Amino acid sequence: MVTNKSRVKKAQTEKAASRVAATTNASGRNFDRSLWRRMNGQEGVFQGLQVWHPIDPYSGIQRKEFRSAMTNPYVYRASRIHTTFTAGQGYTTEIVPREEEDVPEEQLNEWQRSTTYHVPYFNKDMTAEQLKDKIDKLALNLDLSTNLFNAYFTSLEQGRCVLALTPLDPDENGNWQLPEQIRLIRSEFTERPVLDDNTSELIGVRIIGVRSQIRDNILPSERMIYVMHGFNNELFSDYYGDSKLARVSDEANTLNIVLNQDYERAAESAWYKPPVFSVPISPQEAGNEDNVLASFINKVNDSKGQAIAVTGPSNPEETGVTVLSSPVNADIGGLEIIRTGLIKSIITAFGLPGFMLAEGDIGKLGGNANIEEVDAYINQEIRPERLILEDAVEKQFYDRILAILFQEPDARKIPCKMKFKFNKPKLLTLVTPDMFEVMMGMAQAGLIDASGIKDMLGLEDMDKDTV
Repeated sequence: MVTNKSRVKKAQTEKAASRVAATTNASGRNFDRSLWRRMNGQEGVFQGLQVWHPIDPYSGIQRKEFRSAMTNPYVYRASRIHTTFTAGQGYTTEIVPREEEDVPEEQLNEWQRSTTYHVPYFNKDMTAEQLKDKIDKLALNLDLSTNLFNAYFTSLEQGRCVLALTPLDPDENGNWQLPEQIRLIRSEFTERPVLDDNTSELIGVRIIGVRSQIRDNILPSERMIYVMHGFNNELFSDYYGDSKLARVSDEANTLNIVLNQDYERAAESAWYKPPVFSVPISPQEAGNEDNVLASFINKVNDSKGQAIAVTGPSNPEETGVTVLSSPVNADIGGLEIIRTGLIKSIITAFGLPGFMLAEGDIGKLGGNANIEEVDAYINQEIRPERLILEDAVEKQFYDRILAILFQEPDARKIPCKMKFKFNKPKLLTLVTPDMFEVMMGMAQAGLIDASGIKDMLGLEDMDKDTV
């Protein structure tokens, strides 16, 4: 007896291979076990920890949304204010002994004039003061201030920005040369950071279009300034930075629609109301209603061409075409509430005083008006950002310049150090007579000196060449 085999498919008995899969927005982030995300199996010599190579926390669509959000006038203005207060007031530099940075001013001046170093790069002896002048001149020629401003502005949008120090290749002896240009690498050409497998240190960044004798498409850390905004707490997101716009990109793009589309239509409806006609359809035109209405609209349309026609009754008792009630005007008040709410979310994300974006209570525009709000903004939002950026510039630019001049790969072994400091934004305070008497009394009592009065007024020495 022949039996037919069942056509029912049986489930596979093999176990499915384990696989990590999730969206980039979910708590369980997706990662590929590919070559660029490997561990070489060697024991770490840094901290003995496994090194996980980073993954971009933002998708390509998200980064395009950040770029679109930056076109919003409020976001752009907030970003410009934030960048100007952080890196747009110029900077000052000082050369100090590396082992003892905090030296009294008189001793520091004497040390700068009398201390001499042999500089192998120039093959001559130079005082600390001459060395500082040489490095300051180089920074001015490279337009360091403008490049840092642009890089920080870009990092607010994308979370990071790379400044390349060209030329990228060492000389025939393998020694790095002083940079001749600083080139800002666009975020579209900036790919993943490259980390050391043992130490997790940043040793380069993959850049589209980089050509080098060492390795194509990799910009070595010795020839770049890596400006990173904030710390991204997404898993595997080291060295990608935290976009300032990530929290408000949806709100900013919605505000773009409100400003560019909804307000335009609302303004139009304030003076133009499209008429609505009721057009009777005879029994002979049954099934041909669309053509009848289209023919009627072509005859009655005005310059706007937005008249509306609907089918009406065809009873003999009914009159011909009638005009129905026009639609109501747009709710301008509702749009204004939405606009204000979206702008407040942007102000909150940047921590800005509202009056800087022409929102909130402006108050008086002279004297000491709003000085408390601005001072709080500078100390809570700007100062921490400025300190982080100053430290990055000292280590990634000035220490590397000194390493080139002294031909010493480890900048910590160089006896001197360049200190870099952005100028603090100026708050033009009007000193009242009472305040002046208090400060003079404190000075006479020896509680403060002239420098203390300058600090209270927000005054500091400035380098006119870097402002």
